[in-house]
Amino acid sequence: MIAMRRFIKRLLIIMLITLIADRAIGYAFKHFYQTTTTTDEDKISTVTLRMNASVVFMGSSRCHHHYIPAIISDTLQKNVYNAGLWGMRNIYFQYGILCNILERYTPQTICLEVHPIDYLQTPFSDIERVGNLAPFINVSTGCDNVLKLAGLYYKYQLSSLYRYNSEFAACLMGNLSARSLEADKGYKPLTGQLDITHGTIKPEEFTFAPDKRKMRYLQAFIDKCKEKKINLIFLYSPMYAVKNKTTLFDIPDSIAQENKIPFINHYRLNSITGQPEYYADYGHLNAKGAKKYSSIIASELKQYILEK
Repeated sequence: MIAMRRFIKRLLIIMLITLIADRAIGYAFKHFYQTTTTTDEDKISTVTLRMNASVVFMGSSRCHHHYIPAIISDTLQKNVYNAGLWGMRNIYFQYGILCNILERYTPQTICLEVHPIDYLQTPFSDIERVGNLAPFINVSTGCDNVLKLAGLYYKYQLSSLYRYNSEFAACLMGNLSARSLEADKGYKPLTGQLDITHGTIKPEEFTFAPDKRKMRYLQAFIDKCKEKKINLIFLYSPMYAVKNKTTLFDIPDSIAQENKIPFINHYRLNSITGQPEYYADYGHLNAKGAKKYSSIIASELKQYILEK
């Protein structure tokens, strides 16, 4: 009996020390996370904690690389930030980070670059994509709910350090050298030019079934914007190779019409589509292409933003 009591006492002491160490080290990494300049961590921290732009672009990699805030801001005469992020950041991620943003302030306009990963059963793009929002657990109910849906919330509640377990190297390296520039307002340019010397590039196929759960979250994103009276605009930027007829946009078209949301669809944009000098790869504009497209879209957005 005495031996058992000693064992339980030691076990409790070990658990207490572990808990204290977890919270202490987790707090230290929270600081490093929020001050790092590494792209992912810097972007998520800035959007959640510091950004106050009246016009915010959201989406995955095509948003991240296609919209230059400096050019768009100059045309609209408004503060613009590109909150897009690479890595298949689908509607679950976008909804979670939107909820976090709205806990702090309300943008005037949100431009959402929609993508098939937001409404189709595309591979490698399910609910697990919200994992990078772990450092901001308990910031908003909406974000917590998608973390719960992913089966991650209670793990992160249990351990503060676990929230940063895949971010250690990035946090440290991004604090040692500048990896992102504040002046870029979230935009990341791509260099290089699409190589078309090895034959014709075929249009990308998305032969996947609709994803009803993703579509519910796309609607939830819309409803959040309506609730906050945010001017929401759907966008789709140019692709290099396109099909003459496609059903790819039937779902976002329908959702946009039902909710009376403008959908500026530049899947085919004659001055950019099919022009390899504007592309880093078949689906992403390079810096030259982004400059041209940002000038075009900035002028088009005036009718939807300046009149509001």
